[in-house]
Amino acid sequence: MLTRVSESRIITISNSLPATMTKRRAKLITSDEAVQAKCQHKTACSDCPWKRDSLRGWLGGATPQQWVATAHSDAVVDCHTLKGAQCAGIAIYRRNVAKLAPPPNIQLEADRENVFGMPTQFVEYHDIFKK
Repeated sequence: MLTRVSESRIITISNSLPATMTKRRAKLITSDEAVQAKCQHKTACSDCPWKRDSLRGWLGGATPQQWVATAHSDAVVDCHTLKGAQCAGIAIYRRNVAKLAPPPNIQLEADRENVFGMPTQFVEYHDIFKK
C-alpha cells in the first residue's frame, strides 16, 4: 500500500485496485526498481511524469512547480527507471517548450502529442491538491 501525504491530506493507493486500474498500477515504478540501461532511450518511459497519460500527482516528493523549475534549468536529470540514462521525458518536454539545455543534457525530438508542451499543462495536470 502506498500513502502520500501533502497539505494535510492523505491519499492511499491500495494493492487491490479495480481491474480498470491495472494499466495505471503498472505505471508505479520507483527509482528503487530501476534497471541498468543498455543505451539511452529516446521516448518517455511508461510512467514518466512528463507523459500526458501519466498517473496524476505521481511526482515523488516534489511539487509540480519544482518539476517545472528543474525542467527549465540546465540540470541533468536521470531517468527513474533506467540507471545510467537521462530522463527522455524531460528532454522531450524541453524541446516542446524550446528550452535548450546544454551538454551533457541529451537533445531529443519534440512530441507534443505524448509529452506535455507547456508548463501550465504539466502543473494543472499534476496539481491534485488544487484549492
